[in-house]
Amino acid sequence: MDAKTSYAILASVLVMFLSPVWANSDTSLSTQTIVAVLDSGRIDLAEDVNKGLQYYHMSNPGDAQFVLKTVYSRDLDSCGALDEVCELLENGTSLLLDLSSPHVAPVVRSMAAYMSVPYVSVLDESYFSLVHCNSSLSVSAIPPATIMLKSIGDIVTHENLTNVAIIYDNSFDLQNVPRRVLTDIPTEHMYLRMAETDAELVKQVQRIKDLELANFFLVCNDTNAEKFLGQANRDGLADNKYSFFVLTKSSRVFCSNCRKKMNIIVISGNAQGSLEATNKYVEFMKTFNPKYSRYFVNVDKSFVFDLTVLLAEAFANLTKFTEFNYTNCYTADSPQLEAVEQTIQYNKAVREARRQGVFGTLASDGHVVKQDLTLSLRRQVFEKGETLSHTRIANWTEMNGLLVDSGSSITLQNVKRQYRVVTVPTSPPFVMKTLLSNGSYTYQGYCVDLLNKIAEKMGFDYVIFDSPDGLFGNMHANGTWNGVIRELIDKRADIAIGPLSVMAERENVIDFTVPYYDLVGITILMKKPAIEYTLFKFMTVLDGDVWGCSVAAFFIVSFLLFVFDKFSPYSYQNNKLTWTGEGPEPRVFSIKEGVWFCMMSLTPQGGGEAPRALSGRLLAATWWLFGFIMIAIYTANLAAFLTVSRLDTPIETLDDLAKQFKTKYAPMEGSGSQVYFQRMADIENRFYSIWKEMSLNDSLNAVERAKLAVWDYPVSDKFTNMWDSMKTSEFPKDIEDAKWRVKNEDFAYIGDATSNKYATLHDCDLWEVGEEFSRKPYALAVQEGSPLKNEISNVILQLLNQRYLEELKSRWWQHEKKNCPEVESETDGISINNIGGVFLVIVIGTGLGLLTLAVEVYLYKYRPSRQRKMPVTKSLDQVKTNNIRKMSLTIPDPKREESELKGMNKNNNMSSPKIMPRMSYGEDNRGFDEVSEKL
Repeated sequence: MDAKTSYAILASVLVMFLSPVWANSDTSLSTQTIVAVLDSGRIDLAEDVNKGLQYYHMSNPGDAQFVLKTVYSRDLDSCGALDEVCELLENGTSLLLDLSSPHVAPVVRSMAAYMSVPYVSVLDESYFSLVHCNSSLSVSAIPPATIMLKSIGDIVTHENLTNVAIIYDNSFDLQNVPRRVLTDIPTEHMYLRMAETDAELVKQVQRIKDLELANFFLVCNDTNAEKFLGQANRDGLADNKYSFFVLTKSSRVFCSNCRKKMNIIVISGNAQGSLEATNKYVEFMKTFNPKYSRYFVNVDKSFVFDLTVLLAEAFANLTKFTEFNYTNCYTADSPQLEAVEQTIQYNKAVREARRQGVFGTLASDGHVVKQDLTLSLRRQVFEKGETLSHTRIANWTEMNGLLVDSGSSITLQNVKRQYRVVTVPTSPPFVMKTLLSNGSYTYQGYCVDLLNKIAEKMGFDYVIFDSPDGLFGNMHANGTWNGVIRELIDKRADIAIGPLSVMAERENVIDFTVPYYDLVGITILMKKPAIEYTLFKFMTVLDGDVWGCSVAAFFIVSFLLFVFDKFSPYSYQNNKLTWTGEGPEPRVFSIKEGVWFCMMSLTPQGGGEAPRALSGRLLAATWWLFGFIMIAIYTANLAAFLTVSRLDTPIETLDDLAKQFKTKYAPMEGSGSQVYFQRMADIENRFYSIWKEMSLNDSLNAVERAKLAVWDYPVSDKFTNMWDSMKTSEFPKDIEDAKWRVKNEDFAYIGDATSNKYATLHDCDLWEVGEEFSRKPYALAVQEGSPLKNEISNVILQLLNQRYLEELKSRWWQHEKKNCPEVESETDGISINNIGGVFLVIVIGTGLGLLTLAVEVYLYKYRPSRQRKMPVTKSLDQVKTNNIRKMSLTIPDPKREESELKGMNKNNNMSSPKIMPRMSYGEDNRGFDEVSEKL
């Protein structure tokens, strides 16, 4: 609380407790004294009060005459104003008309209420509740400025303006009253006191331009409006994307300095509804200024004029009025009952009075006196300092609000706002730049579609261009920035789009909208391992020469078993007479039996009966030893082959990448990933310096130093080593450079997970490894303090609720996606792609078995039935021919041959060679001749 306010309260208290001295002057209504209290800066209002009284005298010459006395409050001095009022009360006063400021009016009102002096104040309604007095002893009138300011909220709501600047001077008293013009209206707004000097006005307009505001309400007189509009015109704010509303109490606004074409909306009083009162007022004012016309009518001045006439008419409605003289208002006794009743009667007469004023009817609504003000909205077009046109587009009243004329619009809707958008086009799938056949470029991607949707909803156009250095933006050591961040700081761009991470240091110089994408971390992009899939992977355990030699040995040993068994005198087929017929017949090692024996010897089932001859057994034992060694070698090599293929552990995490030295790795130059690793390395270095200083601090006592005495550095230096390795590996210039190095070099790229994921979906030679770390959201960026931040954020939230962002994500992540085969995990075992040949062996073996079965069925069932129809002699010749090749060196058994021949005689028509399945003939065909003779 300042000293002046303290004085005002003290004076009010003194007035409430000091007793007045009354001196009655019982006069008629012939002469009444009106004391007007005004601010020292509004001397012109005293003239309007005086003119209102003169107009009343002219209109009612036989009624009471009025004498005007004025008190001017200087520098908000409420105590000084109160002293002057008390001095005038000593000579008699009929009415106190208070047109002072809110700092003075409460004190004068309290004094008038205590002394029962008729009191009328013209004060903003927000101050009524601050004055605790009997409302029947005073009358309050609302000034036109309070009503006119309400039109701003209706215009902002009607036009859905999302950012507003209210620039005012002292003509609407906004510097004193509460700034509640846009209360409860969802719009970003600010209040600015209009600069008084030309130099300050230049700076003010430039600051407003830098804030990227688009809607301006100039709440001021016509002179200040002309100065501001002229400066705005010179500074490039004349485009149709800027909307200027001039709320003024004057009838017209000029702009002699508006050289460029400029549209403004003038909001002023509309006197068309009360032409008769307006014409009378204009004719009366011409008596003082012959050049006066309706264009010079001022809302404030006409209101004071009409209010004065209404107050004078209220006196005429009273039959008697006693003017009291106050010899000393500080020492006066309590007011008389007659004075109180007289004041109540006068105030009642004021509330019942009505007057058709210049800008509407002036009357009381039961609580306050106010004017039914009508405002007119007119579009004025300036160019080269002249007014090209002025057209009424709407009317406004407090009761009905804004009424726009048919076919009219307040703001210019045919011209859209245009913004400059900067991006980095090498960021698929967010922003991609494509060369068209005509040589021009087009932009597409997730962020481009999002920007188009935002532009559609907000109603603006944009021009997109690339970041000059192709970077998103990082801060240098000297505090300067590069990339798209620099474009926003230097105000060469309005919006930045792309996978722009929200970072604390960036938020210090620009503003981010709400995130449009989930939290995105950093992952590793590597070349997909080249795994060769073969159905016969188990065959690659041994070299081809080894397999060839093994197969050759198999068939050679099989053939040798046949030879040894055939020529050895101790083999069974050369000693068949030794078999007594008991049990199964011993094995004869033909070539087929030799192959089967060698094959079965390699299986756990075993080869079956071994040769009887010692030579054959030695050969079989040799084959067993060979098979055992080869199986052992194959098994060992197969296990080693599978184990060695898993010893080369792939890189799966950032720690794996940091521990190895074979593969080089690095993030993109100027990317957020590069900043992350650089800062993590700096943090580790700082921790090391702090630990080193603590360890070597001589000021610590022995116990404290002992606690710090460790041999090893207690904090990891992982990022320091990784940063050093990255600097030697060279940073890729862009994502295409990174992918080329990954595919053609032993290189791992560390970057945003979204870019890496998109690369793997469109290139089957790449794969993404590692869990995401250092996760941050993506958002659009605007200039610091730009109103676009809230506008775009609101649209993004709407699109998020409508699931449009999910639709974009699905669309662009599936865009031209390739169906890449999955990488076989070493932990999942051997896949069917590698050992499918084993199952193929079963298929082939089964197929050969079925084929053999068909041949056997044919030979056993169908071929013998055909041969039964042939002559016996022919059958015997065939038997001879077919069995010559089966002869052996053994001596035939006569008894056995005789029994077989008897069977042949019984079946002369049987010609199958199977009638002698066990006959064995020598190479000299003696057996065959003996059989022929017996037959």
